[in-house]
Amino acid sequence: MRVGQSTESQHLTYFSRQFESNEEFWRRFGGRPEFAGKTVLDLGCGQGAMTVDVAQAGATVVGVDLDEERVEFARRNVALRHPDLAERVSFECARLESLGFEERFDVALSKDTFEHVDDMDSMLQALHRVLTPGGELWAGFSPLYFSPWGDHGRTGLKVPWAHAVLPRRGVLRAATRLRGEEISTLADLGLNGMTPQAFRDCFRRSPFEVVSLAYNRGDKPLLRALDKLRRLRGLERFSTVSMYVVLRRPTSL
Repeated sequence: MRVGQSTESQHLTYFSRQFESNEEFWRRFGGRPEFAGKTVLDLGCGQGAMTVDVAQAGATVVGVDLDEERVEFARRNVALRHPDLAERVSFECARLESLGFEERFDVALSKDTFEHVDDMDSMLQALHRVLTPGGELWAGFSPLYFSPWGDHGRTGLKVPWAHAVLPRRGVLRAATRLRGEEISTLADLGLNGMTPQAFRDCFRRSPFEVVSLAYNRGDKPLLRALDKLRRLRGLERFSTVSMYVVLRRPTSL
């Protein structure tokens, strides 16, 4: 399928912005894993900016995403602009659970994806299966739903926290007006509405070991202010913008 120049340019612009933001993503973890010689899964790869970044660090990478248009761009982009990586990079447009990977990857990555996953328990189970024993999952995601802009602009409510404090039915009506189609659940907007506690509960129920977990990482003054509020009783869900977690598959049961 031929893609219009404007659409291709938009994808390339987004790829470039995401690629540039990878350095900040790893800084929020305090550093990146050693990728040379590793086999890596990039979950929610989008246009492939993280996939290319990690491949350039010496890894063999499989990017997985549900958006066919983004995956097709990612394939074209590697073939045209990064042909030296072609033998170590591939992309799949599918749900991870359907791909049949078993104990294949040393590291799994996920950048700004977990806030969109509709069944986190199942996703974590799938990620556990695809990692080798001792393999690690590095996931950073934002903005969480109840944070100031956690609706990702998908409801049409332009006041911070409006989507988080208004009755859900009113939020969904606003989204319906914005999109011109019936929106009956947050899942229709690609959002899961999970709180920080809900994510922690999923991590605890999962077969992973929690290596580290951090919140609101970054240099912006607003993040520092929100992180102070996050520690106050009853305010965590409204003041947690991001979470950065490292999980490890145990080497034995």
